Amino acid sequence: MINKITLVTLGVKDMAKSKEFYKGLGFQIKDDEPGMVDFYMDGTSFAIIPFRNLAEEAMPENPPEKTRGFTGIALAHNFDSKEEVDALYLKVQELGGTVEFAPKKAVAWNGYHFYFRDLDGYSWEIAY
Repeated sequence: MINKITLVTLGVKDMAKSKEFYKGLGFQIKDDEPGMVDFYMDGTSFAIIPFRNLAEEAMPENPPEKTRGFTGIALAHNFDSKEEVDALYLKVQELGGTVEFAPKKAVAWNGYHFYFRDLDGYSWEIAY
């Protein structure tokens, strides 16, 4: 068996705002249902659903509440140029994301990147 991640689902507080945020970042909608928005991806699927629905599905006996802060998980999107990273840096700010630091040379590897948090506090690394 080959291990692979086939779907990343984020539980969000406000579906309409999150959908517009991700559309603004360039994600294209594949399926838009009342309880889920699925975006076109190359490989792994990406979806958003209401946080409470995801929590109740994962832990029906004791669904957790949404916590704030770093969860120990970061999603990543790699681009083909520094210019694309810089463009998304500006777009994230325009759409209301929280930038952790401006694009810079990565310390641990030979690259260029920045981190931001989406509207629900999920961490993303944008890199070249």
